[in-house]
Amino acid sequence: MEGAAIAVPIVRYISYVASTAAQYAWDHIGYSFYYETYVNDLQSKVQEDLLRLEHDVIGKVNLARDNGDEIHEVVQNWLKMVIDVRDKATQLYNEAGAINSCFQGWGSASHHIGKESKENIVIVDMLLIEGTSFISVSNPAPVPPRVANHFDAFASREPTRKEVIQALMDDKANLIGIYGIGGVGKTTLMKEIRKQVEETKLFGKVVFATVSQNPDLRGIQTQIAESLGMEIKEQSIPARAAKLSARLKQEKSLLLMLDDLWMRLELTDVGIDLDEVSCKVIITSRRLDVCNSMKTTKNIDVKVLSKNDSLQLFRQEVGDVDSDALPEMSEKVVNECGGLPLAIVTLARALRKEDKGIWTNVIPQLRKSMYEGMDIVNASIKMSYNFLKTRETKLCFLLCALFPEDHKVTLDALVGYAMGEDLLGDGETLSETRGNLRIMLNSLVSSGLLLKGDDEGYVMMHDIVRDAAISIARENRNESIMSAGLGLQKWPKLKEAGKCLRLSLMSNDIRGVPADTPECSQLVTLSLARNRSLADIPDRFFEGMKRLATLDLSSTKISSLPQSLSSLNNCLRSLYLDYCTDLLDISLIGNLKTLEILGLQYTSILWLPEEISGLTNLKMLNLTNNYKNLTYIPPKVISRLSSLEELYMIDSFGEWEIEGSGDNASLAEVASLTNLTSLYLDIQNVKWLSTDIGPCHHWEKLEKFDIRVGFYDKHSVTFNSQYERYVVLGRTRRLDSFPVAAWVNVLMGRTYDLRLERCYGLKNVLQLNPKGSFYNLKSLTIVGCLKMEYVVNVEEQVPDTMFPNLEVLNLHTNSDLKAIWNGAIVERSFEKLKVLEIVGCGELVTVLPSLLWTRLQNLEEILIERCSKLEKVFEDGPASILKVLHVGKCPSLRSRHLFPSMTFAQRFKLLEELRVCFCPQFTKLIAEEVEESEIKSSINFIALLPQPTIFSNLKKLDIRECHGLKYIFPIRILRGLAQLEEVFVAECNEMEGLFEFEEYYEEEDRSMTIRLPRLRKLYLSYLPRLSSFFCHQRRLPRVLLECPSLETLDIRGCPNMKRFPFGPQSTPKLEMFYINDVEWFEKLEWDDPSVKSQLQQLLIKMVNFRSQISHWST
Repeated sequence: MEGAAIAVPIVRYISYVASTAAQYAWDHIGYSFYYETYVNDLQSKVQEDLLRLEHDVIGKVNLARDNGDEIHEVVQNWLKMVIDVRDKATQLYNEAGAINSCFQGWGSASHHIGKESKENIVIVDMLLIEGTSFISVSNPAPVPPRVANHFDAFASREPTRKEVIQALMDDKANLIGIYGIGGVGKTTLMKEIRKQVEETKLFGKVVFATVSQNPDLRGIQTQIAESLGMEIKEQSIPARAAKLSARLKQEKSLLLMLDDLWMRLELTDVGIDLDEVSCKVIITSRRLDVCNSMKTTKNIDVKVLSKNDSLQLFRQEVGDVDSDALPEMSEKVVNECGGLPLAIVTLARALRKEDKGIWTNVIPQLRKSMYEGMDIVNASIKMSYNFLKTRETKLCFLLCALFPEDHKVTLDALVGYAMGEDLLGDGETLSETRGNLRIMLNSLVSSGLLLKGDDEGYVMMHDIVRDAAISIARENRNESIMSAGLGLQKWPKLKEAGKCLRLSLMSNDIRGVPADTPECSQLVTLSLARNRSLADIPDRFFEGMKRLATLDLSSTKISSLPQSLSSLNNCLRSLYLDYCTDLLDISLIGNLKTLEILGLQYTSILWLPEEISGLTNLKMLNLTNNYKNLTYIPPKVISRLSSLEELYMIDSFGEWEIEGSGDNASLAEVASLTNLTSLYLDIQNVKWLSTDIGPCHHWEKLEKFDIRVGFYDKHSVTFNSQYERYVVLGRTRRLDSFPVAAWVNVLMGRTYDLRLERCYGLKNVLQLNPKGSFYNLKSLTIVGCLKMEYVVNVEEQVPDTMFPNLEVLNLHTNSDLKAIWNGAIVERSFEKLKVLEIVGCGELVTVLPSLLWTRLQNLEEILIERCSKLEKVFEDGPASILKVLHVGKCPSLRSRHLFPSMTFAQRFKLLEELRVCFCPQFTKLIAEEVEESEIKSSINFIALLPQPTIFSNLKKLDIRECHGLKYIFPIRILRGLAQLEEVFVAECNEMEGLFEFEEYYEEEDRSMTIRLPRLRKLYLSYLPRLSSFFCHQRRLPRVLLECPSLETLDIRGCPNMKRFPFGPQSTPKLEMFYINDVEWFEKLEWDDPSVKSQLQQLLIKMVNFRSQISHWST
């Protein structure tokens, strides 16, 4: 990484600070008497230098994130360090202000403040050096491939998977071919192999690229480059190949997966030279001769499923149909599929919920299609298409084939195409229209003709299914010409162009279109999207397209619109100009009176022309991400778009003028749009919070909104909240922003997600909605609200309830926050809370009142960190469904235990993750009941008692810098941790053993076996007093620890450890063993020397230790 290469590493700070402090050490009197100077110097450096640099770096980071880039880890660490030092500087400043020389302890307090301030000045200086050294802050983000939703490990497929893995482990096989007929499941197998390789870390990096029937070298290079996190700006193929080759040479262990080859591909033309890179390549093809032409060193045939696996897959996919009542017919249908998963799934889903008569006709229809020359896969796809109930659903399926192979077809893109074809019925609103489209897409997914995306926003189409769709479209005599992604550089010759209804030339390299008007008088849909070299469209181009309803020019290089666009004024309904980054003038659009959807994301327009006000039928306007250029919207343009239902302007124009104060549009114009159902806005002027915008009762029907007021940290604010209703209030320094105007009250009552950031005039959230209960709110984040003393203060006004549906509460760096709740507890408050996160709230003493704790019946996660005055984590136990508990850096906790008793700890039966960090006051995690001491003398009696279940579902245990702990748990708890998967223990200076033996576990044979069946990772780091895994006050019995799933064992900085509790069969899956002291390893005591030998062999395999332990291999 460029930025990381020259940056001063963060890890050097501590040693630098220590050496500097030693070099300029002051005696006790020096720190005490000059503490104010040090504090003021620190505050000045932070406020004047560091914050300015932080702002610059965050600006670069935000810009990189907007471009989808991946931020350098060193930059992220730097930003975290800045936050820490800012918080520390504020804490020291506040402590210094509280010192009174008359009080006892003045000397020690001032010495502490002076010393820490001096050390933090050094840290700030280093942060300034590092921050100014960043040449760049990011790399283009790697693009993860889409992993198949379903992969069934059928018995007949398992040998193939194992054979591929074995080939990958064979040093002699560097180019592996996987071949099999179309629809047999090669791509699904490849993606499952990738998943397994990444999980097992067989290779350092895995790259997946689709080649397809018409190889596009530029596209293949881009796929590989994006997965490697690099950007190739060069234009010529050879130059791009050279740059990619240089990058590949930097990888030490790379697996490159090239899917769907139809002919020989010259790897060197792409930039892959197998003689010069540490790389293995897997290719897939339908033909063995293609693999041989690539000179593969190993070829693996993906065979069809066995009869039993085929029948199992069919029954799985056919769903609720009672196929057992038709066993003979089911088997006959499956037999026709020839063991091909794609055919089986497609037919099974087509027959789902169909009656016996349909089933009876399936086999004759399949055989008829095959007799006509169609293979079984295409025959099954065509049959599934024919089974679709409506003409509209069939046409929707064909529209999806307009997009290129492997394209993510989004609902937002498809809705305009579908509206142009009159597919979606007479839905009165755009929301209803989207609903109709979603029903069709769900039907196609259920039929096996589309693949559901990883989220609700898109679908995909299998390449074979897409080929079948194109074939079906051709049967209708050139009604649809689907030539997307074919690498075309010139406008194609169109046969019978006058009959063409749909023309898709997406994702080609067309540089020009005909100067004369194409004879496309019947054309309804035209897409030239992603022809990135297309810079000019002749003025008369659209004159003959009198029926054109959908036009997509997204991601082209056009800088202006052709005059003939105006001729579409009575037909065009959807116009997409997104990512036309050179486009400046759009005034011609104002003539398109029938336009309903207009996409203008990421353009270079400087203003919204007045002509746009004539689009009285416009339902959707998307101006997202035009913030760099769009600074002017004339008054009364927005307000005249009377039919507008969806307005998207996040990261765009935000300079809404308060009426009478300027020449820009007013927020009151937006409020006048009574048909809005989706509203996404940036509002820079915080005065709007307390300014009336007129009647806004119609905002009660807003289904989706994202409103951001003021200046907020884009580094922290997600572009799209996981909720459909989102409000951000940022940096409202003005006290007169509260109380707020009526329109804010309306949003507060309807929002699902609320983020309050540096709202300095806000004392509690009731100021935002005095008469409401925030009934719909599901997530509340409050960051840096320095004057806020309570989240909820009901002393003056007691509502019926507060936050009855809140699920997530995040409180970060609210320095004056005294309590979350103040006043009488009201019914149903916080009753659905799932996540509670409190970080950096220095004045907080207690988390919640006892009565509220008992009501948290749905709480699943608690994270509390850097709360310097917090005295107690729990007032009473939360419900037993808690899954995650993190506590760290809370130095004022009064108890020496996190859990006050064993009985209390038993409530946490579902706890999956426990992390305790920087809590030096803890001497035990769980306090023991007094009664336990009375029964320790009776061994036999204890053996008969049922042992309580504690943390039986714990999966991850992380203990760090808890210097008072001598051990983690008693051994009886360890024996119940059957679900434990990961253990991290680090820098606990007093820890003598991980788990303690109680006296009553000493048995006559002095031996014990403890089994942790799911433990995969064990890390022990810098535990200077640790002598054994197990500790005991007197004698220690022999303990054998069995970890059949352990994969990684990492033990460093534990010089007093004498032995490991493992036998020869204790860790059969151990793959990685790390230490940092070979001499210490040699001195360990072993009950069985073979265990030492096993671990030595693992060490020899680790590259970092080969030079230290080479003598073992001789």
